Amino acid sequence: MKRLFTYSLIFALGLAGSGCADLLDTTTYGQQTSETFYKTDAQIGEALTGAYLKLRVKWNEYILDHCLIGDVTTDDALKGGGSEGDMAEMYDMEQFLTQPTNAEVARRWRLLYGLVNRCNDVIYYGPSAQGDKELIARYINEAKALRGFGYYFLVTSFGDVPLLTEPLTPDEVIATPRAPQEQVYQLIIQDLTDAAEGLPEKGGYPESDQYRVTRGMALMMLGKTYMFRYDYPNAEKAFYEIVSSQKYNLLPQYGWNWFKEYENSIESVFEIPNQMYDKNVGTGTNVPHFFTTRDAITGYGGYGFHCPTQDLWDAYDPDDPRLTYVFTQKGDRYAGDTQTQENALSPSGYHDYKYTVPAVDKVGWDVWLIPYNVRFLRYADVLLLYAEALNENGKSGEALTYLNLVRKRARETDPVDPRRDIQVYIPPTTDATLPDITTTNKDELRQIIWDERRRELAMEGWRREDLIRQKRYGEVMKAYATKYNTTKGARFEEDRDYLLPIPQAEIDRTNNIVTQNPNY
Repeated sequence: MKRLFTYSLIFALGLAGSGCADLLDTTTYGQQTSETFYKTDAQIGEALTGAYLKLRVKWNEYILDHCLIGDVTTDDALKGGGSEGDMAEMYDMEQFLTQPTNAEVARRWRLLYGLVNRCNDVIYYGPSAQGDKELIARYINEAKALRGFGYYFLVTSFGDVPLLTEPLTPDEVIATPRAPQEQVYQLIIQDLTDAAEGLPEKGGYPESDQYRVTRGMALMMLGKTYMFRYDYPNAEKAFYEIVSSQKYNLLPQYGWNWFKEYENSIESVFEIPNQMYDKNVGTGTNVPHFFTTRDAITGYGGYGFHCPTQDLWDAYDPDDPRLTYVFTQKGDRYAGDTQTQENALSPSGYHDYKYTVPAVDKVGWDVWLIPYNVRFLRYADVLLLYAEALNENGKSGEALTYLNLVRKRARETDPVDPRRDIQVYIPPTTDATLPDITTTNKDELRQIIWDERRRELAMEGWRREDLIRQKRYGEVMKAYATKYNTTKGARFEEDRDYLLPIPQAEIDRTNNIVTQNPNY
């Protein structure tokens, strides 16, 4: 008999600053067991809600780990903070000194397996539950989309990983070895394919369910999976399905993606809601507090992590309006503030615009629980991946259409930020700003698309994944170290740093059944 309780693969890894010693992921629902729970559509729905909540665990939101590891370990961002020892686990990762005991690595493993395990409950118990069978089928497909999402980030981060597909007892979990990547990818593709076939399109849910995963989200993650496998024909098909659905479009202004007024917009493919209607219910996000200036005088008082690099700034043309909406500069002042942004402790002098919530939007809220939605997957990402797949499939002329849609929106974006009443740098746009790309040379166009991805998706946590997929992670980081005469990137090892280490506590707990990645 399968037990109700499902476990992440870590029992007691302490996370720095988490304030939570017990990391055991158990689904308890009071004192009920699988003999009394998972019996109705309502209970399956509750279990699915538990899966969604694993992406927004208070103090341990997945987007925090996604952005820190995804950007700070690359040429796009610096750790920041007050010193090397301030969030030392990210300093170690930035310097490619990551150890298997690293707390940020453990956070990623723990949260993703927590998500997978809660999805397993829904997928395993759902078919036998009583009630609205059509609703239950949708719940199962939502869980498959989320499980595919979770395993995608596990396999692209760690390589071979334990493959858990149904609720297991603790003894069964610790006896589960790592599965070959190919098996994991097969499950991801099947889950996301099933979900894409069974989920509503964007706008197909009632208003109360508008943030649930959709067919578009499943197809986007499926396309990303194929891209990581270099299966460009199937990637092209997945992205075509999204583009041809006409359910998505680019917002007219690039910056609107981070304005409160445009939450869950036509450009949003997957967004994590953090709205708060009751201060006693902790549903907000604390990620902006981690990423904004440390100067308390301005009313921000953040931790100052996730600082854009000078190299990222230099990757843009000086007249690119997106500069306005990626970088917060020393001397900028957000409307409603009385002080300018200090940025004194930023190693580059820049802070992250996309996660800066102006003080006026935080009035009445604790800085640790801000009503700010996390935009996780955007349609601009779809268009650029679609362009890349088309180019790889010998359709370079067609690829230009989708690349240039992104550039057109960028050049038509207002370089003056309406959220700031003092803006230190205003890109000097002209009629010649960001002209359409015309080359159809496959190799040239590939590099242009890669560069456009860096600019369009800057500070959104995708840079590390892109560099790995493009097989140039080490090359880029070594070049960064040389260019800036810095240790960041200098220690990169090709036969180690394309993967993260398996958390040591997991290896110990399984008595070495789960093994370590090479050279850690």
